[in-house]
Amino acid sequence: MKDWTMLNLRTSLARARGLGSARSGTVDFWRQRVTSLLGLPLTIAAVLIVLSSVGIDRDAALARLGHPAVATLLLLTILNFCIHMRIGMQVIIEDYVHKPTAKALLLMANTGFTFTMGHWLW
Repeated sequence: MKDWTMLNLRTSLARARGLGSARSGTVDFWRQRVTSLLGLPLTIAAVLIVLSSVGIDRDAALARLGHPAVATLLLLTILNFCIHMRIGMQVIIEDYVHKPTAKALLLMANTGFTFTMGHWLW
């Protein structure tokens, strides 16, 4: 009977060089799935807030949007989608850009763009 705890699928050369999975891809995978799932109720709530503000005067709408719970919900929606967007673009850049300098510049631009959009929408 084989001892499955001793089974290692990497070659001896890969083990010697320390090659193999960096084990960071699953974190991004799960973060993107979690932000996607959180986005659904946050989007529904944001749409309901905006739709309930249609037809009321400006002061009432500002009072509604200024309520701490409503403002927090809308800010969480913006934050959630900025994180989701950054992770999605990061994965695309890492997968399809092969030149290290271009990859680093695009990843920095991606983070900067996401921060700028989140700050602008805030």
